[in-house]
Amino acid sequence: MTIVPKMRAIGYSNGPLRSVNNYQYGFYEIGAMRQALNHSGEDFFRIGALPLPTNEQEFNQIQAIINHPSIQYALVDKTKIVITQIGNNTEWLSIFTDMGFRVKGGGKTAKRLKAFHRPTLINAKFNLGEIFVQYADADEFTPYEFSEEFTESEIERLLDGAFIIHPRIIKAAIQNIPMFEAGSTNDPNEYYYNPRMRKNAINDLLKTKAFNGRLIGPDGFLKGNCFVSDKLPEGVDVLTWYGNLKTEIVFDNGWFFQAEPQNAKSRVHTDDQTMINLPQLFTKSEMEYWLSEEYEKMFQEALDGKLLSNWKNIYQRTWRDKIDPEDEEAQARMQYVGYRWVAMGMKVTESPWMFETLATGHAKPLKTKIPVPCAVYEQVISESMARMAGHDIQIEQGTIQRLIELEVHVVCDIDWIEMYPSHGGCDQDDFFKLFYREFEGGDLDGQKSVIVSRSPNGIGEYSIFKYVEGEWNPQWFTSKGEKVTFPKVSGRGWVQRLSEVLPEGGVVYTGLPSQNNPPPKRTSEVYTREDVLTDIRTSMATGSVGRFVNASMLHSSVFKSHRQLQLCSLEDAIDGFIQTAVAQDRDCIDEDATTMVRQVINSGLPVDRALWDSRRFDGYLKKGEWVEKYEGIITQLNDLCKKYYFAYAKRVHDWAQNNARPSEFIHQIGYRMSFHALPILRKFRMEIYNVNSQMTSEYGGHVDRSGWDNLYQSIVDKIEFYERENDRHDLVLGLYSASLKHKTSSGKITDQLVMNRLVFPYLERALQFYGIATRITVNQNDDDQITINQIRTKEWQMIEVTANNNQVHHNFTDALEYQRYSAKFSPVTFSSVKAS
Repeated sequence: MTIVPKMRAIGYSNGPLRSVNNYQYGFYEIGAMRQALNHSGEDFFRIGALPLPTNEQEFNQIQAIINHPSIQYALVDKTKIVITQIGNNTEWLSIFTDMGFRVKGGGKTAKRLKAFHRPTLINAKFNLGEIFVQYADADEFTPYEFSEEFTESEIERLLDGAFIIHPRIIKAAIQNIPMFEAGSTNDPNEYYYNPRMRKNAINDLLKTKAFNGRLIGPDGFLKGNCFVSDKLPEGVDVLTWYGNLKTEIVFDNGWFFQAEPQNAKSRVHTDDQTMINLPQLFTKSEMEYWLSEEYEKMFQEALDGKLLSNWKNIYQRTWRDKIDPEDEEAQARMQYVGYRWVAMGMKVTESPWMFETLATGHAKPLKTKIPVPCAVYEQVISESMARMAGHDIQIEQGTIQRLIELEVHVVCDIDWIEMYPSHGGCDQDDFFKLFYREFEGGDLDGQKSVIVSRSPNGIGEYSIFKYVEGEWNPQWFTSKGEKVTFPKVSGRGWVQRLSEVLPEGGVVYTGLPSQNNPPPKRTSEVYTREDVLTDIRTSMATGSVGRFVNASMLHSSVFKSHRQLQLCSLEDAIDGFIQTAVAQDRDCIDEDATTMVRQVINSGLPVDRALWDSRRFDGYLKKGEWVEKYEGIITQLNDLCKKYYFAYAKRVHDWAQNNARPSEFIHQIGYRMSFHALPILRKFRMEIYNVNSQMTSEYGGHVDRSGWDNLYQSIVDKIEFYERENDRHDLVLGLYSASLKHKTSSGKITDQLVMNRLVFPYLERALQFYGIATRITVNQNDDDQITINQIRTKEWQMIEVTANNNQVHHNFTDALEYQRYSAKFSPVTFSSVKAS
């Protein structure tokens, strides 16, 4: 098999960041790459991905790609290899070295180096002397005097994983949010810029109190959550614990800052691990009730046009490696076109394709997950961290409170240290799921509590804190507007927490090879291609972390108890793979995964059908072996999600087909070129059908939509064929009208033809030209203030040149009258206006 890099992002000089199929990434930027591009004078940068090789032949191909002189750097990132280019004529890390960066070799360099190609919303470079960083002792902000029973490493956790920054750092970075001009770039693609969206983004960012940030300077590399506070000591821009400083990357010529907002999430979804390890939170009847209510609310939001009301979705993206770039591309493009549609005053309910695509796309997460009421997804931090940020707060042991100013939950320092094993070695940049519940039965009967878990989690990895009466708590509303708080949950049958089991000897870790016999640290002054090839070899040596995680879930779901003798914690196993460290560790982790699955098989106990089948555990069965399957909690979840999603999708489809239409004026204004538009529409639909049929047969049922772009480009070419602007507008409106009047061969009404990213800009301009849609204008006042206005065209003018070369001005206030008069001067024949 020939291995070809898959492009994940590209940026041109003075042009926006683009993704897989040249979709524009809103206001996202790759700051380090942009700085390097400007420094080098090259025309473009791009980020590509390669699969991990499975044999020597593939390894040799990848080695040849990495050795190409145009590769600026490469690294192993979990299950892929990332390669980067800045122009075509550079050497390994040459541009970054020339800028003043020093990248050292080591086992964790790849993890740090991802910052160079990480898309973020805000980026900034500061000169030496413009930023002052102050380092604190780990116990500097704690209200406790720790006795000798606490180790130094436990106390150091109080400030691990986060730092505090002054608002002026954020304000300076916000100034760099892109506002490229379409006429001053060599980017060949269509560029959309909406000043209102940029203004919204800036306002939201200025209010954001927590970012996931990277700060690289002469001292080293700071990584983690950065909380914004104006309560820092005088003259201090950054306050952190010295242990947060990493040494793999240094920037000698100043400070480089990049950050991504880390807002609290008011919506929590189910995940398989939490459902298996905390089953009391998820009964089948409750899950079905939650799901039915959420779908009812979602459908009403779709009808009310509220699906795009949160414009943050347009300029804030989720970068998750488990999401296929093509899937993320399709989702983002759909939202982006949808935003442009709504931004010019159109309604989602005026387009059958738009309504159905957005409404069903909005529900896609619910195909496999269920929203959980009265729960939030946000960070939990120590009391010390909150105090370092300038908040004089003291939390009673055993309780938890939300610090509204930072949108985080805070626990006392004693509890922060105690909960560490129960949350996978958590630090201050981790997010948790927090369930506000009232217990029924058991030792905590009647107590309002906050149940805290982190994903991923294993058996016993949770904490329960007492709710402080009168403090903040989340609310959930039914489809009829009824408020729900503190749903009741059974207080019986909870597995003992890992933090309690470990000191008692109920769980014992034998240790990974690297823990029992630490190998010499792999370090060097320069990160080279050999470091990448070494990491690739290590990744090739063994399986994936998913085997261990899946085996742990299966074991927990069947036995519902701790394993007394274990190789290592779940967190250590995950780190053993992600950080591409020691091959022997991976071998042992794989063996332990096999041990867990074999224990389940040998027990003869029934297994959850969906959990077993979806993780392909049949591969562990010996000849003649079998397992009994039953409808467990994961099977129940999957069945409910499928049932309600398909019912909702049908409801949306039926409504779109019967009700989602634009005003009748679209057909009136589109009538002129309808005779030209209809043959184009029919040919396009036939070709789309042929492409889909071909792709389906060649790829085993998968439709590769990348083949559609050529067909959409042919529509663009037909529009561009007309020299007169009015004729181009009339043709695209004719296509829009015809697509709504004439069903597809399968009997569906869809205006998808004009909603594609290539054709849509022409529809957008046509609607604005005839005053059907609005457009945004920006004016700068005398005091340099920017005024953003949304205007609609209401008057048109036609200048007629007489035989005597005199100019006669004809003014119109009716778009149809203007169109009819303008058509007299068009070279287009056989148009409906002339025929009439």
